[in-house]
Amino acid sequence: MSILQRFKRFIGEISVLRQASPRKWSFPFSQAYTVDSSRVDYELARELYRNTSDRYKLGASFAKPVINIMSGFMGPPHFSHTSVEADQALAQIMDTWASKLLRINRDTLRDGDVFARIVRGRDRLNPRVEQFSLVLVPPEQVMPILDPLTGEWQKLIIRHPVRVTDTTGRETGRYHVTETLTSQERTIEADSSAPAELRQQNRTELNPWGFIPIVHFKNEATENQLFGVSDLEAIEPFMKIYHDTMLFAVQGSKLFSRPKTKFTLRDVQKFLADNFSPEEIAAGRLKFAEKELFLMQEGDNAGFITADSGMAGVTILLEFIFLNIVDVSQIPEFAFGTAVASSKASVSEQMIPLVRNVRRKRSMFEEYYGELATMYLAMWSKVENRKLDSYQVNVDWD
Repeated sequence: MSILQRFKRFIGEISVLRQASPRKWSFPFSQAYTVDSSRVDYELARELYRNTSDRYKLGASFAKPVINIMSGFMGPPHFSHTSVEADQALAQIMDTWASKLLRINRDTLRDGDVFARIVRGRDRLNPRVEQFSLVLVPPEQVMPILDPLTGEWQKLIIRHPVRVTDTTGRETGRYHVTETLTSQERTIEADSSAPAELRQQNRTELNPWGFIPIVHFKNEATENQLFGVSDLEAIEPFMKIYHDTMLFAVQGSKLFSRPKTKFTLRDVQKFLADNFSPEEIAAGRLKFAEKELFLMQEGDNAGFITADSGMAGVTILLEFIFLNIVDVSQIPEFAFGTAVASSKASVSEQMIPLVRNVRRKRSMFEEYYGELATMYLAMWSKVENRKLDSYQVNVDWD
């Protein structure tokens, strides 16, 4: 769909990054309230971040700075607890998970959703030892089922895709293993495409923790949305327009930048006979390559014709689109590498809105990180048989 067609849609443009669920038309007073279950198009968000989509190739380079600058300034939080032992255990595990915490910030801003799962399993290097690990489950595999009254999770369904390959790496089949988690039990079931020996391992087992050990990080969370919002949604239309404009400019430059030769001749036949071979004239293909001079008659003239590529207008338009990306993303102009343009305003002045936005993002993520740390302490205390007066954790970003 072209840019013009997209903006001519009757109901207006909603970012193509969002996969909207179908809705029925009804009058406002008869419309039942439902939580919006639409999600970000995770695949497209990752393509924009990596700049691998051909539809955005010349404009998606802005996506990575928008995400990386914000997530880099946010950084991982610090956690503390009133119990000395719990505080030390918390500090140790969070240091181990430091890289995962950075990925949580990045992926939540980019995809809108991150499901962070705490699991306890055997150490890969020492199978006799069990340890806690943090697993980031791809959000497209997860579906929460909510309690209609409390809004809490009744259960969480994770659909794990499995790709079967032979010894050469060639794909021979695919199937899914569905994991259903509740506060009481955990059910694992492979679908009918799975091998028979794997289907025989389908089972239901007790959940030893008494809760679902997964935290849902949501970017820009609201009460009427089940899932989060990507920071790339707001600037996606501008990246697409930037790509189209840049592509038009490049194509126009290729078309108009190459000059065309113009001859003003009194005797065309004599000019052809003096400068080209009979074979070239007979073939109708005149080649100027390797001809350093042309023999011409008195009154003849030669020159070049060039067309205006329109780069001046295109440059102004690209700058206008870029400024829209800067304004909407709330990322300082100098963060995109425009050092000269940034001299119009001091870096300190441009940093003020960024600092405020970072503080706002940290406050939004604080609840999720507190839940993650509290969840870990509850699991740690049960394994270590330690009794804590409270699992309340202090989250500090400074």
